[in-house]
Amino acid sequence: MPATVAAPEIRVGDSWTYRVRDGYTGIERGDQSYRVTDANTDRIGVAVSGGGRLDETYIYNREWNWLRRPATNLQSFDYSPAYQAFAFPLAPGKTWHARLIATDPVDGRRFPVSIDGTVLGWERVKVPAGEFNALKIKRAVYIDYWELTVRGRSEILEYEWYAPAVRQIVRREDSSQYLSYLYGGRRYPGYVYASKGDNGGPRFVRDDWLVYELVSYSVR
Repeated sequence: MPATVAAPEIRVGDSWTYRVRDGYTGIERGDQSYRVTDANTDRIGVAVSGGGRLDETYIYNREWNWLRRPATNLQSFDYSPAYQAFAFPLAPGKTWHARLIATDPVDGRRFPVSIDGTVLGWERVKVPAGEFNALKIKRAVYIDYWELTVRGRSEILEYEWYAPAVRQIVRREDSSQYLSYLYGGRRYPGYVYASKGDNGGPRFVRDDWLVYELVSYSVR
């Protein structure tokens, strides 16, 4: 494997399709497709459809770092500086720490974001699209997003397997928990809700755990 991996060359028309499933139950949530519609000197526009989400355009810089994209289990935000999903050139053992602001484009509210990233090393990954040599990346993310009397800070764990051969990830796992101020005494598989009569106070609640695996791709 190469000692380092440089940022990829992305071109209009490049595309990737992922199969999405629930990490707790294994139930499939359909396929999600990404297609590059714009690739200029400083940003990339990607049309995203399927996988349980409304059609949307994600915006990245030239190193696949997020400028506008949904946070894990949250809505889309504008990020300044970019949400550092990667720190090219990538190499096993590399780490990074980023602090930024997420702005909700709907109401203009701003929230601090902190990211701790690590390149864990090379792995041979088998997905529906084939087998690939990929760098496994871990990100611990903290977003101080809040809704009054409903929820507080989100703590997010993201794993991605980046394969230079496809210029994108071939596998992704996202999970999170958030500080909840609401109690219902309910329990679902994979979720923990605070019970009634537990002396009150906010509790962390597990949100969705989603797994994405590459089904097909086309790069020029």
